[in-house]
Amino acid sequence: MKKQNYATMFTLRSDGRYMGFWHELDRDGNPTGPRHPIYDRDPEQLYLKIRKKETPPRRTLKEVAGEWENIHRDEVAVRTWSNYAPHLEDIVTQYGSLPVADITAFDVSQDLQVAKARGLSHTVVNTRRSIWNGIFDYAISQRDIPYNPAMSVKLPKGLKKGKRTAPEDDVINAIILNADDMDFGFIPFFLLCTGVRRSEALQRKKSDINTKTWEMTIPKAKTDAGIRKVPIIQPLREPLKQWMDAHPGDWLFPHVNYNGHRGTYMSDRNWETAWEKYCTQHGWVDENGKPVIGAHNLRHGTATLLYEADVDLYTARDILGHANISTTLEIYTDLRKSHQQKNVGKFSRSMTKLQNAAAKKQKKPGK
Repeated sequence: MKKQNYATMFTLRSDGRYMGFWHELDRDGNPTGPRHPIYDRDPEQLYLKIRKKETPPRRTLKEVAGEWENIHRDEVAVRTWSNYAPHLEDIVTQYGSLPVADITAFDVSQDLQVAKARGLSHTVVNTRRSIWNGIFDYAISQRDIPYNPAMSVKLPKGLKKGKRTAPEDDVINAIILNADDMDFGFIPFFLLCTGVRRSEALQRKKSDINTKTWEMTIPKAKTDAGIRKVPIIQPLREPLKQWMDAHPGDWLFPHVNYNGHRGTYMSDRNWETAWEKYCTQHGWVDENGKPVIGAHNLRHGTATLLYEADVDLYTARDILGHANISTTLEIYTDLRKSHQQKNVGKFSRSMTKLQNAAAKKQKKPGK
């Protein structure tokens, strides 16, 4: 193979150096911008210098992830980010030194498989995949990569799914007793009575409440056209009217800003702050002062109350807004098993008492 004659590519100056030009990169990483002179006594080295100048920088995952964190961290709730943080740190530790453009779908898939092997749940592994997606989407916006390799990665099969539990009886009692709290306490009562998701509740406006039919209108998911009607049960009606009277404006659950003004939309971050304060007041926090229950527990509490009230499976599905009846069936099946275990326990204790009574009777003299 004929060796490249680099000397013919450049101008030889009188001082013995070769002169060439390199071009600044445009937004697409192409060398089409203003040109600048560059020199070297070795024409091959000069060629390599120009190539280096005109090659887009290959940023590491650590650099890109750091920028993504600075932007994304303010967009999510504090509690949500507390779930993200350890996984982001682990991903950066494992892959941070690699150019983000060199990380493939296989790498992401392997990372999720390792997470599964560590015993992480379906929800947690899915959170980890969301972090990968977020980083890569940001990298695309910064022209570091042309596509998102995580988009084609599916979650590993066989991930364990954590079971959400209903609040204990004392928590439910406290929520009921604070239904007349017009600062915040009414909202948990509302969630418990309706079973709606937190996001669904925060997006509601007063116009979604029909006080004639006592129903709340909620748009269904994009994949399921139409709306769903959530009944406003009798115990909720009077407190709900008081709440709407006490909070002027369009939003059903408005945010209260630092000046005490109401009316703005309650964001997830606003919710997290108010919920943590509410749980602290009732002692529902761990040793770090973090709530031990969340809105999802109240939703499961609604499902439990529906089951205990003998509400049929399909009515419960409609109230809870499950896209598939299988989701409601799974919850009802778990509750049925739990109740069976409690009843078996009662039967066992009853038989033990009968055994003890019979034994005592047998030991009595003259019998």
